[in-house]
Parts: sequence; structure tokens; C-alpha cells
Amino acid sequence: MTATLDAHEEIGTFGYLALWDAIAEVVGDRECLVQNGHRQTWAQTRERTVALGWWLTAHTQGRRPGEHHPWESPNDLVGVYVRNRPEFLEAILGSYRARCAPFNVNYRYKAAELAYLLIDAAPAVLVYQQEFAPVLREALAELPAAPLLVCVGDDSGERPVAGSVDYEQVIAGASAPPVERVPSGDDVHVLYTGGTTGMPKGVIWRQKDAIPGPCGIRVRSIAQAVEGAPRREWLRVLPAPPLMHGTALWYAFNAWSSGGTVVLGDNPVHFDAAEMVRTLRRERVSSLAIVGDVFARPLLDAVAATTEPPGHLRFVFSSGAVLSERSWAGFTEHFPKAQVINALGSSETGPQANQTRGDDGGFTAGPSTCLLDEETGVLRDASLPGRGLLANGGFLPRGYLGDPDRTRATFRTIDGRYLAVSGDRAEIGADGRVRFLGRDSTVINTGGEKVYAEEVESVLLALPGVGDALVLGRPSERWGSEVVALVVTALTDDELKTAVADKLAGYKVPKAFLRVERVRRFDNGKPDYGWARARAQEGDDKS
Repeated sequence: MTATLDAHEEIGTFGYLALWDAIAEVVGDRECLVQNGHRQTWAQTRERTVALGWWLTAHTQGRRPGEHHPWESPNDLVGVYVRNRPEFLEAILGSYRARCAPFNVNYRYKAAELAYLLIDAAPAVLVYQQEFAPVLREALAELPAAPLLVCVGDDSGERPVAGSVDYEQVIAGASAPPVERVPSGDDVHVLYTGGTTGMPKGVIWRQKDAIPGPCGIRVRSIAQAVEGAPRREWLRVLPAPPLMHGTALWYAFNAWSSGGTVVLGDNPVHFDAAEMVRTLRRERVSSLAIVGDVFARPLLDAVAATTEPPGHLRFVFSSGAVLSERSWAGFTEHFPKAQVINALGSSETGPQANQTRGDDGGFTAGPSTCLLDEETGVLRDASLPGRGLLANGGFLPRGYLGDPDRTRATFRTIDGRYLAVSGDRAEIGADGRVRFLGRDSTVINTGGEKVYAEEVESVLLALPGVGDALVLGRPSERWGSEVVALVVTALTDDELKTAVADKLAGYKVPKAFLRVERVRRFDNGKPDYGWARARAQEGDDKS
């Protein structure tokens, strides 16, 4: 298949496939997807996803005619319920080819959670991994109507759900439709939020907005991307977090925009730091995406323990969780020439601010980032110190799938600017630096004062001897809510209190430090707050 494109099409107008198919024309023999011995070229990836797109074209409507509200998807939805495997990314591309909107399914969900998600999204098709058949079978019993099911085989031994078609048979047997669909930059991708502090929400991104927005793709035109791709054979990117979350998926997309290779970890079930270091070395990975300390600390420990550290790493990108001073120091020690970037953003806004090595005391705001003062309604940019809700302009989503009220509350026009106002709170200092305070959902109101949990966590995580920490509030007769910290440490309460008090006001010092063997987190590095609240009531681990 030959790409027929306007070579001067500008960014903000084209979709993913227009870009990637043009690149595939000039780097077709280069590796596109690699995992544990599986090597697939750009040409092979295009061939397989074209076939999947043909099958989806035969079984979906694709793009629905007419006008659509911002909280409606103009494209049929296709769920992707697969671990970090090449099939996850292939299913995304196949959906785009059929003008369908792919969405991520969290493979950690139990049946009731999965049923909620599938009812909310109402997909036409669900591509699922064989391993998850038992949970899916139970969830489908709660649905008014089941989607078409495509099963990605594995060695789990689980029995596929009745009525499923085999993924590889779909690709092998697909035939071209009488009229192929022509994808558009106006087609959408739905990114479901993690739902760690509430029910998951589907954020509707038009492709042409996601490309320069959360993906950070900076090519000015398809012609520019095609011209530069042959020189980028060195670009080999490993997204360590689950692809079902935006950090990893957008990072993979960014690499493809330059003609790079996406390398997936050998073990898609668990993050194994030592194995990851071996993969980084073996595959000559030049760019790595992680989620804060949850990935950085074990990874740096594994690098320190090996006699053969990976030597090709040029870039490290972190987002979605705290990256402590200790981790910054570790990257400086082991990868002194690598550029390390810590990004601040959300599913609803895309990147809003960045922190690089040497930035002390906060983030540098992006060009469209500002703060909304809730009391005065004033928008503050980096030149106007103060506190407020983070807001972002520029390239933004359409809205939340099926939720007009939340769409109107989050995406608003203020002072003539169309903005996404997230639940993230931040402070702009006199130096123009942005300091992240926390999400509304993690603010602790104690004795009339607001404590931002992430601020206290950052202090604890910087302490030698603290393996992990999570701060939250629990009910208190005296304070209404009191600050408590779950910590993995052998330090005493007095040592912890003194360290926090040296950095923060007294009311921010946790009233209790509860020792746990580990802080339970989801695969994307975000805390399991349901577990944490229960643990805060129970006290220390008894083991």
C-alpha cells in the first residue's frame, strides 16, 4: 500500500496513520516492534494492521455521520484489553485504519469494574488477551449486549470466551473491503483514566490534537518527518509502564513519529528491574519512559548491582508520580550524559510543565499553562505568583465520554481562552517555577488547614532509609481529618517527624507513621487508595 499524502500537510491537521504510513515508506525494513526475540519491521507492522483494519471495517460502522456533542465519540469504539505486547499497539493501529476509536482496558480490573467500563464505553469490538477470559466472561454477564470479541492467544491455558474469533486468524483471513475507509485527523482516541480515586472516565482526544498535545510530536509536517526518519535508526524507545496508560502509549507514539523502534519489556506481567536493565543493554535502548520513583528506584538499584550497565541511554522521561531527589541523584551518577525530564500533566490536559536535571524547586511551565485562582477568577501565568488550579490551553480533548456535566466543568472558556481546568493544584513561586501541590482528591483538610499529600510524600521519599511512602488523611475527632503516612522504613517516628518539620510547617507533619512492608500500587505506579485507607485504620503491619 502506497501512501498518497499532501507532503506539505501541517501539524494539527493530519492523523497518526497519515504520518506513520509515510514514514513506513522510507524505513520499511527497520524494526518497528521488538519484544523478547520477536522482531517486526515497519513494513510488517503496516501489513498486519491493514489486515486488522479490513476486518474491523467489515464489522463496524467506523465514523458515524452527523454532528456530535463534545462528550460523544464520532467513531465506533474498540476496546483493547491486552498486556504490554505487540498486539496492543497493533490493535490501536488497526482501529485507526477502520476509523474506529480505540480505548484502553485496565487488565487489573475485577469483573464488576470491567463490566462498569464496558457499559460506559459500549464498544463495538473488544480485543482481549486469552489470559483474561475468566474475568471477561463474568463481566459480560452484566452487559445488556456483548461486543464482538477478538482473542489474542497466549500460553495461559484459559478457555476463550464463547463466540470469540482468533486474533491471528482475523489477520490471516482478512480481505480488502470494496471501499477502504480513509482515516482523518478528526477521528478520536479515547483514553480512560486510571480510576484510582474514583470511577474511570473516558477522555476523548482527536488525533490531530493528541499528536502535538500529549504525544509531544513536534514535526511541522509529514514531509519533515519523512525527511528525518532515515537518520533515526539509533532511536530505540522502551516504555516501561503499561501501555494501557497514557504515559507509555504516548511515548511509543512519539518514537514512531521519528521513525524509531518501540521495544517492550521481556516480561509483560511484572516489572522486573534486573530484567529491564538487561533489555536496555541488549536492545541498545536510547530512550526510556518510567513513572517516578516506583520505577526509578528499583531500576537504579539494578543498574548499581550490574557490572555491565546499559550504555546507549540518552533520554529518560518520567511522568505521573514523584521523582525524588534520590532518584535524580541516581540518574546523575549512573547516566551523567542522559537527559532526564520529569513531566507534569494529566489525561485531560496533556503536558503542562517540565522539570530537568538541575531544576531546583519546581517545574518550568509550558507555554499554555496557567493557574486559576478560584476565589478571584484570575488566571495566573508564570509571571504572577500565587496558588490555584492548574489549567492548560493549546491542544485539548473534546470532552469526557458520555458525561456532559463533567465536560462542561473541566473544559471552559475563561477570559476568552479555551482551557482544561483539572483537579490538580499548584503554586507559582516568585522565581516563576511551578510547584505541584496535589490533586483535589488527595488534599487533606486538617484543623482548618489544607495539606497537599504529595508535598509531604516528596519530603519523606527524599530521606535515606525510606523505601516508599504514601500520605493520606483519616478521620479524627480533634482535627476532622489527620495526616498519616504509610512508610517502608526502619527510621523511628522521631527521625521522620524531625525530617518533615525541617522542611514543612508543623500542621503538615503526619500525626502517625504506619510501617508497611510495601505501598500497594497499580501497574502504572499510582497508589491503591482503597487499600491505603483501610491500612491507615488498621495501623502498622503486624508481621
